[in-house]
Amino acid sequence: MGILNSIFKGFHQVINGGKDVLAPVEGISFDDWAKANAQLASGKTVEEIIKSMGVDRPRWDRANEEWLARLKNDKTFTLSMKYASIFNGTAAGNLPPKKEFTESTYPIEKYAEVTVAMEFLGKQGRDAQDVLKDFGLTVADYSNLGSYYTKKIFMSPMGLGMKFQNSIMEYRAKYEKIIQNDGTHDDLQY
Repeated sequence: MGILNSIFKGFHQVINGGKDVLAPVEGISFDDWAKANAQLASGKTVEEIIKSMGVDRPRWDRANEEWLARLKNDKTFTLSMKYASIFNGTAAGNLPPKKEFTESTYPIEKYAEVTVAMEFLGKQGRDAQDVLKDFGLTVADYSNLGSYYTKKIFMSPMGLGMKFQNSIMEYRAKYEKIIQNDGTHDDLQY
C-alpha cells in the first residue's frame, strides 16, 4: 500500500468513526467495483462482469448496494473523486479515449443536442442509455465528453461557453416543438 493510500485510509477512518470505508465488501474492493461499473457503462452485462470477477449475482448485488451506500454517505467526497478517476480511466465507449479528444471528436453543438435530448426525452420516459445510443454514444462517452467540455467551457466562458449555451437554447426550442407537435403529450407544459 502506497503512502497516499495509507494517508487516505487513516483520514477516512477518523472522519467515519473508525470504519475503514475502503474495506472490501463481499471480497470486492472499491477499485474493482468502480472498474466493474465502468464496464457496465461501456456496454458489458452484469453477468459478464460477475463471471470475470468470480462472484455470483447475490454477492454482487450486496456488494454493489454497500458500495453505493458508502459513496452516498462519504462526507469528504474523496470516494467520489476516487470513483470518478477509476471510472473515467476504465470506461470505454465508441469515441476515442478522452486524452485524444479534440473539438472535432464530437462537436460541442452535438454534445449540446445530446444533453437537451436526454433532458426532454427522459421526461417522456426514455431511458438515458437508450437516448445516448440514438447519438452513437455510451454512458462512458457522455461522461468523458462532459468532463472534456466542462474544462473547455470554464477556460473560455465567452467563447465556447456562449456557443454551448446558444446551442442548448436552440435545441430546447427544437425539442419543445417536437414534443408539442407529436400529439401524444398534449398535457405537458414546458
